[in-house]
Amino acid sequence: MSINQEISVRKIEPRELAAETNLFTSYLTQLGLPTTNVIATTEERDVVSTNLPAFLDTLAADEKREARYLAKFVGATAIGLFDAALNYVWNEVVLNLRKKASIYGVELFFDAAVGGKNRDLYKDEADFDGLKDCVLLDTCRKLELVSDIVYRKLDHILTMRNEVAASHPNVESIGGFELLGWLQTCVKDVLKDKPSESAIRIKSLVNNLREATAVIDDNTCNRFNAELRNLSLPHLHNLLISFFGIYVSRDTDQVQRKNISLLLPGIWEHAEDRVKYHIGSMIDGYRTNLQQDKLEKGVEFLAIVDGKAYESLPTKIVALDNLASQLRDTHTGYDNFYNEPPVMREILSYCKRSTDIPEQLLPTLVRSVLMCRIGRGLSYRDGVSPGGLPLYDQFFGLLNDGGVVHCLLALLSTEINSKLTNTICQRHLIAVIQILKTITIAERLKQALDMLIAAPTQILRTLHSPDFRQVTSPFITWK
Repeated sequence: MSINQEISVRKIEPRELAAETNLFTSYLTQLGLPTTNVIATTEERDVVSTNLPAFLDTLAADEKREARYLAKFVGATAIGLFDAALNYVWNEVVLNLRKKASIYGVELFFDAAVGGKNRDLYKDEADFDGLKDCVLLDTCRKLELVSDIVYRKLDHILTMRNEVAASHPNVESIGGFELLGWLQTCVKDVLKDKPSESAIRIKSLVNNLREATAVIDDNTCNRFNAELRNLSLPHLHNLLISFFGIYVSRDTDQVQRKNISLLLPGIWEHAEDRVKYHIGSMIDGYRTNLQQDKLEKGVEFLAIVDGKAYESLPTKIVALDNLASQLRDTHTGYDNFYNEPPVMREILSYCKRSTDIPEQLLPTLVRSVLMCRIGRGLSYRDGVSPGGLPLYDQFFGLLNDGGVVHCLLALLSTEINSKLTNTICQRHLIAVIQILKTITIAERLKQALDMLIAAPTQILRTLHSPDFRQVTSPFITWK
């Protein structure tokens, strides 16, 4: 062949990739290995190979040039390993969410993601490995690094990724169009998306506070208080927790503490009581652990906003607040099916009757226990700890009408109602509602519970319907 002779390269059609993988099936058979529920059918591979080029054509050349995850996705789908293909894309989503968290601020992110005694273990980007994907995703939603709609989509993808993962036996399979839809969601809604302006604003504010070398003036304080009106409650709560962490830190100088004292009253005024009680329980933890420096600064912090009532908390409230945080951390941690029951037993040791449950902690306890009881919607053990299930039901059987109202309010939180399109979670929730109905006294509350039971697959629609809101209006202030 001469040096000027053109090399002819045969163009490969997408459909050929799907056809060739029949050889792979034959190879598995020769080796005596299973082929059922291992690779996708030729028809499903054909769906992907035919439609994938059209999607990839919508991406800019520079977006594809270094997109190794897409190259691996193509290879896995050509062979028929759809679960592996999904995993490649999901891993890229996790890396992107971690990058968004870093832009927001690693310390700020961990303040929102990790509670209780474990917070001190998370310091820099290397510690992202210690967060489960569901915690990473939940926190990104809470901090508006992803929207509620995108969160719902990603939560479903994560559930399916866990459900059909190659790491454990399963009988589920992924369809070609389904896989392409998930790919589009991950690429368009996450990998090409930027954090919200409010998230960037929070980071900028905290960074400016840390770097300030002079006391801020009245105009700056007024602008800050005006800006508070634009913040969502999750951002406001995270800002309050972050201010508290900065204030009690040994590395914080007097100017920074003075600036926090000037900005704090506006934040404290708009924060919910459950967050204020949480700060009180943290201060009590300093007292228990003999962290005298932090204890003194924590008491100072509350004195700025006349919050002494949140500092001298009964031991029981502090213990239950810590246990509620521990239950949530355990639920999203590893081996949660085995680690949840001991925590729940300890909660029940404080709560024998409805009057034993402190009113201040009802929202926190109800939401934590409900998250564990409805599970994540996986088919393995129906997604709920077998040892924990009767303990959760015992807790719901203790609630009074006020506790029932807090259960209904918990259903409106994104972290719980995002699960309510899953049929397994719907079934678990109906079981909880049946328990609540047996102990509810108010007739209108019973009517509200009946409305949810009557349409188990339409719970989200029922919650937002005018009829449901009218029935629950004596108990819930709807906006």
